[in-house]
Amino acid sequence: MGRKKKDGAASAAPKQTLEGLSDDQRYSLVEQHKQKYARLITAQKAANKAVQDHGKIIKADLGADGMAEIKALIEGASTDGEATIKARIERDIRVLKWLQVPIGTMEDLFPSNDRTPLTERAFNEGKRQGLAGESCNNPHHHTTEAHRFHNDGWAEGQKTKATKGFSKLEPGDAADVQASAALGSSRPTFEVAH
Repeated sequence: MGRKKKDGAASAAPKQTLEGLSDDQRYSLVEQHKQKYARLITAQKAANKAVQDHGKIIKADLGADGMAEIKALIEGASTDGEATIKARIERDIRVLKWLQVPIGTMEDLFPSNDRTPLTERAFNEGKRQGLAGESCNNPHHHTTEAHRFHNDGWAEGQKTKATKGFSKLEPGDAADVQASAALGSSRPTFEVAH
């Protein structure tokens, strides 16, 4: 089923083609696109600079592997990404074996059934949610031990985040906060460390 065409003068008018444009019309159209393109390029450069600056902060806070860890977390957030990471690890282990690098042995690096106790998995997932600043999204029934462990993990993650996860604002941000405070803003004076 397609959309119904509207009746009226707009649909009856022939569509303007590039060949049908006068030189002045074409220039006007090029100028419109040029202006928007210039704004987008400026925004792209500003965004690239912001990403680069944030990368420097990440490196200072998390070390040389911090960005790789962040990218792996983003990649692993989906089922396909998790499978890609697992395949990459298995490939790296195979290459290390070929290079005669001693790596130890594990019969099944990623078993199909997770033998970690449910309460431990629930606690770890709750803690991850708490550290990430997510709301407590507890999938376990409220009468189970897993529910209690999930909530305990989330609380521990929140406690760790609250006591160790805050840092002072950058000087430029601090000026914004002071200006907002003068206007009566409720913006906090500290932000979560990235």
